[in-house]
Amino acid sequence: MLRVIIVEDEEPILDLMERLVGRHPMLEVAGAFTSPIEALERYSQLKPDAAFLDIEMPKMGGIELAEKLKAIDEELQVVFTTAYPGYAVDAFRVSAVDYLLKPVTPDDLERVAGRLSKNHSLRAGNREPAEEAVPSVRCFGTFETRGAGGGMVNWPTRKTEELFAYLLAYPNRLVNKWQLSDLLWPDLDEERGLHNVHNTVYRLKKALKAAGFSLELGSTNEGYHLASGAEFSDFGRLREFLGRSAKIDGRNAAEAKKLQLSCRGTLFGGKDYAWSAGIAAEASAQQATLARMLAAWHRGQGDLASAKDVLSLYLGHELLDEEMNAELLRLCAESGDAAAFCRHYESYRRLLEDELGIAPSAAMRELAASMSR
Repeated sequence: MLRVIIVEDEEPILDLMERLVGRHPMLEVAGAFTSPIEALERYSQLKPDAAFLDIEMPKMGGIELAEKLKAIDEELQVVFTTAYPGYAVDAFRVSAVDYLLKPVTPDDLERVAGRLSKNHSLRAGNREPAEEAVPSVRCFGTFETRGAGGGMVNWPTRKTEELFAYLLAYPNRLVNKWQLSDLLWPDLDEERGLHNVHNTVYRLKKALKAAGFSLELGSTNEGYHLASGAEFSDFGRLREFLGRSAKIDGRNAAEAKKLQLSCRGTLFGGKDYAWSAGIAAEASAQQATLARMLAAWHRGQGDLASAKDVLSLYLGHELLDEEMNAELLRLCAESGDAAAFCRHYESYRRLLEDELGIAPSAAMRELAASMSR
């Protein structure tokens, strides 16, 4: 786990960043500061591995702070956050790991955490032996396939990767070869389309075998099927969990929490596959079901704080979900956290106005009015 400090002069944004970073399984918040001067003074005591720095701050900007921190510890990894894209050149002058535009999302943090962890392992010389890694596929927030050695699978063509995504989305069922031709090459005639399907299946088999996957990609005269266990992908594990768990209790709560942390973001990282809208909606509904079940379990345990954390984590990538926003506001009201209620309500109200041109529901407005009295 990497120790992280966060420096952001706007307290609501600092609170949000602290929650996002604190929930990530690879990161630990070592310190959070609104003052860059205080962060600099405390640095040697905290000894962080990485720093998330706002660029625009009074008295000392993030780039100047980064230069001073790197002078103390040249191994420090720096990530800049800003509302303005014009600082990129200056940011990378001080060897920033990344440059994030506000508001920072869980998907942004997931990408950055991977970079930070990889850099840290390389510098510390403690990378796990390749033979210990097992083949795996991440489908939420990205589409990333890693082989038995832990390295990324380099697909021979984009269509090979897309075919794999489709077969993962619909595993253990026969997929008609003419359907695949229409989905992947809609502009080609039948003969050329089927030829491409055959060649791409061949490339996919070779790539999976080379990566050490034990998946069976079978074929018949009518089409192809991928025999895939749930353990290979985050999407598969989520489906399998919801298929066997009608509710969350003490026996499966830890598994559910781990699943929610790993299954964040849009399916396939929002790749623009023409066929993926339906399966992405299904995946989003499953993410919502998991969050709803987990929040309900925490509420039943009397742990309203954890229930709020679950909903906040889900809303980090499904900002406009009305039901979940309403439930989070109710939890804030029940716990007497008026400040958190007001912050979230105002953020949601502005989002609805900016994105959809509408106001919160009448029930939400009434609840907000009662909280302001």
